[in-house]
Amino acid sequence: MKIPISWIKEYVDIKEGLGRLAEDLQFTGTKIEAINTSKGDSTFEFEITPNRPDCLGVIGISREIAAIYNRKLSIPASFSHTDFNPAVPNQKVRFKVLQKELCPNYSLGLISLGNITSSPQWLVERLERSGIRSINAVVDVTNYVMLETGQPMHAFDWNKIKGQITLRESKKDEQIITLDGVERTLPKGAIIIEDEEKIIDLAGLMGARVSETDQNTTTILLQVPIYDPLAIRKTSQAVGLRSEASNRFEKKLDPNAHRYTFERVLELLHNTTSGRLVSPITSVGFPVENKVINVSLALIKDVLGLNLKMGEVTAILERLDFAIKSKDSRNFTLEVPSFRTDINAPIDIVEEVGRLYGFNKFPKTIPLSSQQTDYQGEGNFEINLKYHFALLGLKEIYSSSLLSARLLENSGIKVENCLRVANRLVVDHEYLRPTLFIGLLQAILDNRKSKSRIAFFEFGKVFTKGTQKDGLPLQEAKVAAIFTNYEFRDAKGVLEGVLQKLGITNYKVQASSGSTFLGGTSSSITIGKDSLGIFGDIGRQILERSAIEGETYFFELDLELLKSHTKRKTFTPNLKFPTVKESISMFLPDDKKFEDIAQVIKKSAAENYHTMSLIEDTQISGKRSVLIQIEYFHQNHTLKQTDVEKIRGKILDGLKAIDAQPRIKQ
Repeated sequence: MKIPISWIKEYVDIKEGLGRLAEDLQFTGTKIEAINTSKGDSTFEFEITPNRPDCLGVIGISREIAAIYNRKLSIPASFSHTDFNPAVPNQKVRFKVLQKELCPNYSLGLISLGNITSSPQWLVERLERSGIRSINAVVDVTNYVMLETGQPMHAFDWNKIKGQITLRESKKDEQIITLDGVERTLPKGAIIIEDEEKIIDLAGLMGARVSETDQNTTTILLQVPIYDPLAIRKTSQAVGLRSEASNRFEKKLDPNAHRYTFERVLELLHNTTSGRLVSPITSVGFPVENKVINVSLALIKDVLGLNLKMGEVTAILERLDFAIKSKDSRNFTLEVPSFRTDINAPIDIVEEVGRLYGFNKFPKTIPLSSQQTDYQGEGNFEINLKYHFALLGLKEIYSSSLLSARLLENSGIKVENCLRVANRLVVDHEYLRPTLFIGLLQAILDNRKSKSRIAFFEFGKVFTKGTQKDGLPLQEAKVAAIFTNYEFRDAKGVLEGVLQKLGITNYKVQASSGSTFLGGTSSSITIGKDSLGIFGDIGRQILERSAIEGETYFFELDLELLKSHTKRKTFTPNLKFPTVKESISMFLPDDKKFEDIAQVIKKSAAENYHTMSLIEDTQISGKRSVLIQIEYFHQNHTLKQTDVEKIRGKILDGLKAIDAQPRIKQ
């Protein structure tokens, strides 16, 4: 999205240089891809993340800048049409929405035009700097307001519309000729608008030629809708059409913006074409009630590690247009402005505080940890496994999950055995990969000038025909590696080394009968009844097609099975407070095991237990005597003598219950 700086400056005062402004926007989550300067003005090219549709307009960007620098935002006031009373008698628009979920909110009305001429020069220049070509006054104004507010709309030539207008879901294979002159066949589920004779709009993407405005247009029907984002996205992919409007409609737009947008267009058309309202403004689903969220100050501290006062937090949020409804020393309640459709929970508010406070200003602190942390837990398993591969000399690659028919055939894989994308965008990206091998082989090809040993690995999903319970194709997570100019024992050694580092020792490697789909010989890797993966060499025919001379080996393992068979290891971080050591000696019945004592001690000491060790197990005066050393601790403070006595008392009571008798009276 391109926006001239001069346009932004109309709404917010900017004192900083362009480089500083771009940096400050970047730190708060709004990326600047480029800054272009010509004819005395500069244009920012923004990359807006999908969760921030409120920034897909000049007002949204200006609002962010005003919040960053704590400055006043000055945007055109909500238009009052007092001076544009409808003509008498009022014209009426009969507009019906058959499926309310497709268009839950909208504003529409009729605007009579004095004349359609070329737009004023200031408007033309501003559109051109924003990457949009000037067409005529009506189209230019609607495009201008879309860039300004982030809310798309459509203007129909009212004289070309017959009778009642209906918005509905399309039937399969209905057709429309859009404004670009292309005849398009529609899928089922597209949003269309029709009059009593014909389809007049492929809603959210592009209007139909039969209702476009031209130099003869005297009255327009202006419609400013909020469409179902998913329906717009699916239709865009199905018909291969994307536009500035569809890019916005497929996001979750401000449900209250349509009324303001309509009035803004009316104001500009009045100024440029002497336009005036000749029907009531119909606004449906307006206004939408704003969300209210309760947030605790403790959550902000726990997540961000910042000791911010309530006043500091609420001041930051008020700069972002959040309305504080109530607060005390620990909690506050706020109202979310309707344009922030990405805010749904307290954690979203925490992120807003963090990004405006400045992530780069966070203090350096040690993260909190539990007493025992599983270093190969859900989030760390892949990281640790990648580390193992790197230690063994392999380099990681990332390849596309979409492949061409040529790449599959060169790898000895039949395309009919692969899943094909229904709506491909590029010919060379139409099949979902059935194996990680193809991407790894391509990496070898890109480096084949090297005569030395090359080894790569990759993590990713592979796709096979067959469906899961949710109706989606099978998507198995795999890890694979490829080796060229390696000897067999070295490649196999890497595989064994990885399994050994994960603590997997009970696997079997058995030769498979015949050749694999890779054209060479292979072996299956199993653990009990589980098939962990395959290991083998690449067939000579495949290597010759790729002009690879050296011996090449490959293995691919099931990531989920690897994870399930990995022997977990834990570590205990350094304690914040010192431990207390003491020894307990006792007479113990001969039939009691050390494990019996250990369980009692762990249970009795509970959260104060740290470690224990058996110091002595001997016979004294014909009785079995054991000496055990125990360490206690408390995670929040240093243990006092009274604390230790209470812990020891609980342990002794527990030991008595299993007939263990202290040698020294306590």
